Amino acid sequence: MISRHYGTLNFTFAEMRNFEQSEETKNAPEQLVQQVFSDAWREKIEVGYESALDRYDKKAYNQILRIARPNGVNREGVPKLRISTLTYLRLSDDLLETNNFNLFKIFVKKMHADLAYCPDPSKYFKPIIPLPLSKSDDMLMMTDETLAGTALIPYYVAKAMTPFPFDAETDMPVD
Repeated sequence: MISRHYGTLNFTFAEMRNFEQSEETKNAPEQLVQQVFSDAWREKIEVGYESALDRYDKKAYNQILRIARPNGVNREGVPKLRISTLTYLRLSDDLLETNNFNLFKIFVKKMHADLAYCPDPSKYFKPIIPLPLSKSDDMLMMTDETLAGTALIPYYVAKAMTPFPFDAETDMPVD
Protein backbone atom coordinates (compact mmCIF):
# COMPACT_ATOMS: atom_id res chain seq x y z
CA MET A 1 0.00 0.00 0.00
CA ILE A 2 2.85 2.40 0.77
CA SER A 3 4.41 2.12 -2.69
CA ARG A 4 1.03 2.22 -4.43
CA HIS A 5 0.32 5.57 -2.82
CA TYR A 6 3.87 6.91 -3.32
CA GLY A 7 4.53 6.88 0.41
CA THR A 8 7.94 7.08 2.02
CA LEU A 9 9.15 4.97 4.91
CA ASN A 10 10.89 7.32 7.36
CA PHE A 11 13.40 5.73 9.74
CA THR A 12 15.64 7.13 12.45
CA PHE A 13 19.10 6.83 14.02
CA ALA A 14 20.93 7.05 10.71
CA GLU A 15 24.11 8.27 12.35
CA MET A 16 24.40 5.42 14.85
CA ARG A 17 27.05 2.70 14.49
CA ASN A 18 27.17 -0.67 16.19
CA PHE A 19 30.48 -0.13 17.96
CA GLU A 20 29.17 3.07 19.58
CA GLN A 21 26.40 1.19 21.43
CA SER A 22 26.80 -0.22 24.91
CA GLU A 23 27.15 -4.00 25.18
CA GLU A 24 24.14 -4.22 27.53
CA THR A 25 21.72 -2.96 24.89
CA LYS A 26 22.55 -5.79 22.49
CA ASN A 27 21.37 -3.69 19.58
CA ALA A 28 22.76 -3.39 16.08
CA PRO A 29 21.48 -0.18 14.49
CA GLU A 30 23.51 -0.65 11.30
CA GLN A 31 21.98 -4.06 10.58
CA LEU A 32 18.50 -2.82 11.50
CA VAL A 33 18.72 0.10 9.06
CA GLN A 34 20.18 -2.19 6.38
CA GLN A 35 17.41 -4.79 6.79
CA VAL A 36 14.52 -2.30 6.94
CA PHE A 37 15.78 -0.26 3.98
CA SER A 38 16.48 -3.39 1.91
CA ASP A 39 12.97 -4.72 2.53
CA ALA A 40 11.46 -1.36 1.59
CA TRP A 41 13.52 -1.08 -1.60
CA ARG A 42 12.48 -4.60 -2.62
CA GLU A 43 8.86 -3.46 -2.34
CA LYS A 44 9.64 -0.29 -4.37
CA ILE A 45 9.08 1.93 -1.33
CA GLU A 46 11.03 5.17 -1.06
CA VAL A 47 12.99 5.46 2.17
CA GLY A 48 14.12 8.41 4.20
CA TYR A 49 15.63 8.90 7.58
CA GLU A 50 16.26 11.39 10.29
CA SER A 51 19.06 12.03 12.68
CA ALA A 52 18.40 10.96 16.26
CA LEU A 53 21.29 12.37 18.26
CA ASP A 54 23.10 15.67 18.78
CA ARG A 55 26.12 14.79 16.63
CA TYR A 56 28.25 17.27 14.73
CA ASP A 57 31.28 15.08 14.03
CA LYS A 58 32.81 13.55 10.90
CA LYS A 59 32.04 9.97 11.93
CA ALA A 60 28.31 10.69 12.28
CA TYR A 61 28.14 12.61 8.99
CA ASN A 62 30.06 9.87 7.16
CA GLN A 63 27.68 7.25 8.55
CA ILE A 64 24.69 9.23 7.28
CA LEU A 65 26.36 9.56 3.87
CA ARG A 66 27.06 5.82 3.79
CA ILE A 67 23.39 5.03 4.44
CA ALA A 68 22.20 7.70 1.97
CA ARG A 69 23.88 5.84 -0.91
CA PRO A 70 24.89 2.43 0.44
CA ASN A 71 26.71 1.47 -2.76
CA GLY A 72 28.19 4.89 -3.45
CA VAL A 73 27.59 7.53 -6.08
CA ASN A 74 26.57 6.32 -9.54
CA ARG A 75 28.37 8.53 -12.06
CA GLU A 76 26.11 7.14 -14.82
CA GLY A 77 22.81 8.26 -13.28
CA VAL A 78 20.56 7.63 -10.31
CA PRO A 79 22.02 5.26 -7.69
CA LYS A 80 20.09 1.99 -7.52
CA LEU A 81 19.88 2.23 -3.74
CA ARG A 82 19.44 5.67 -2.20
CA ILE A 83 17.36 7.54 0.30
CA SER A 84 14.81 10.05 -0.91
CA THR A 85 14.67 12.28 2.17
CA LEU A 86 16.74 13.29 5.16
CA THR A 87 15.37 15.14 8.16
CA TYR A 88 18.27 16.69 10.03
CA LEU A 89 17.02 17.45 13.51
CA ARG A 90 18.35 19.89 16.06
CA LEU A 91 19.08 23.29 14.60
CA SER A 92 20.86 24.58 17.66
CA ASP A 93 23.52 26.93 18.94
CA ASP A 94 25.92 23.96 18.96
CA LEU A 95 25.32 23.33 15.25
CA LEU A 96 25.83 27.01 14.45
CA GLU A 97 29.24 27.17 16.14
CA THR A 98 31.78 28.00 13.42
CA ASN A 99 33.58 24.63 13.22
CA ASN A 100 30.37 22.61 13.46
CA PHE A 101 28.59 24.75 10.88
CA ASN A 102 31.50 24.59 8.42
CA LEU A 103 31.51 20.80 8.67
CA PHE A 104 27.71 20.75 8.29
CA LYS A 105 27.99 22.75 5.04
CA ILE A 106 30.48 20.18 3.70
CA PHE A 107 28.09 17.41 4.73
CA VAL A 108 25.18 19.02 2.84
CA LYS A 109 27.32 19.35 -0.30
CA LYS A 110 28.34 15.67 0.01
CA MET A 111 24.68 14.68 0.39
CA HIS A 112 24.26 16.27 -3.04
CA ALA A 113 27.32 14.33 -4.35
CA ASP A 114 29.28 17.59 -4.71
CA LEU A 115 26.83 18.76 -7.39
CA ALA A 116 25.80 22.39 -7.77
CA TYR A 117 22.34 23.66 -6.80
CA CYS A 118 19.63 22.60 -9.27
CA PRO A 119 16.64 24.99 -9.27
CA ASP A 120 14.67 22.90 -11.82
CA PRO A 121 12.53 20.30 -9.97
CA SER A 122 11.86 18.39 -13.22
CA LYS A 123 15.51 17.26 -13.09
CA TYR A 124 15.13 15.65 -9.67
CA PHE A 125 15.13 11.86 -9.43
CA LYS A 126 11.46 11.61 -8.51
CA PRO A 127 9.40 14.79 -8.65
CA ILE A 128 6.45 15.06 -6.30
CA ILE A 129 3.13 14.55 -8.06
CA PRO A 130 -0.47 14.78 -6.81
CA LEU A 131 -1.86 11.49 -5.52
CA PRO A 132 -4.89 10.20 -7.46
CA LEU A 133 -7.89 9.15 -5.41
CA SER A 134 -8.28 5.42 -4.82
CA LYS A 135 -11.34 3.66 -6.18
CA SER A 136 -13.46 2.13 -3.46
CA ASP A 137 -13.09 -1.40 -4.87
CA ASP A 138 -9.29 -0.99 -4.70
CA MET A 139 -9.40 -0.36 -0.97
CA LEU A 140 -8.75 -3.17 1.48
CA MET A 141 -11.27 -2.88 4.27
CA MET A 142 -9.58 -3.82 7.53
CA THR A 143 -12.19 -5.10 9.96
CA ASP A 144 -12.00 -7.16 13.11
CA GLU A 145 -12.90 -10.21 11.00
CA THR A 146 -10.09 -9.69 8.47
CA LEU A 147 -7.57 -9.11 11.25
CA ALA A 148 -8.77 -11.96 13.47
CA GLY A 149 -6.15 -14.65 13.82
CA THR A 150 -3.51 -12.85 11.76
CA ALA A 151 0.03 -12.76 13.00
CA LEU A 152 1.58 -9.91 11.05
CA ILE A 153 4.87 -9.73 12.92
CA PRO A 154 5.70 -13.45 12.67
CA TYR A 155 4.74 -13.35 8.97
CA TYR A 156 7.12 -10.46 8.38
CA VAL A 157 9.94 -12.12 10.29
CA ALA A 158 9.45 -15.39 8.41
CA LYS A 159 9.47 -13.48 5.12
CA ALA A 160 12.63 -11.48 5.92
CA MET A 161 15.23 -11.74 3.20
CA THR A 162 18.96 -11.16 3.13
CA PRO A 163 19.57 -7.40 3.04
CA PHE A 164 21.31 -5.73 0.12
CA PRO A 165 25.05 -5.29 0.67
CA PHE A 166 26.12 -1.86 1.92
CA ASP A 167 29.62 -0.46 1.44
CA ALA A 168 31.70 -0.43 4.63
CA GLU A 169 32.41 3.30 4.27
CA THR A 170 30.97 6.18 2.26
CA ASP A 171 32.68 7.11 -1.00
CA MET A 172 31.98 10.81 -0.30
CA PRO A 173 33.41 11.41 3.21
CA VAL A 174 33.34 14.87 4.77
CA ASP A 175 37.02 14.59 5.70
